[in-house]
Amino acid sequence: MSKHKAIVERYRDGVLSGDHEQVLALVTDDVVWESLGQLRVQGKDALRGVVQNKDDVVAEGVVQRPRITVDRLIEEGDTVVATGRAALVLPTGASAEFLFCDVFTFVGDAISHLESYKVPLAPPRQG
Repeated sequence: MSKHKAIVERYRDGVLSGDHEQVLALVTDDVVWESLGQLRVQGKDALRGVVQNKDDVVAEGVVQRPRITVDRLIEEGDTVVATGRAALVLPTGASAEFLFCDVFTFVGDAISHLESYKVPLAPPRQG
């Protein structure tokens, strides 16, 4: 596995375990994280506020950590793309599943930009 793919795996592991410091150690000070159509955060301090949100999850409004399955990691130059599926429980108790595509751009060995694209598989279902 390439160095950048391994960093993406560590980033994902930090998100899933709620290890904020691990996530923040892998990004540049001026990182940009965009969840397209939902949220845009710039800077490590702003990202810190997001990753410490709601039960230690990197997603606004989520009450437990998501289940994430990465199907593919694709690398070209300074970019790694992760595709897969995720499931989570919302504060209402409803569950949601979606496909995702995350595009990680690197400066050296740190993530400088993350674009997250999500496609719901169905409307949220009550648990």
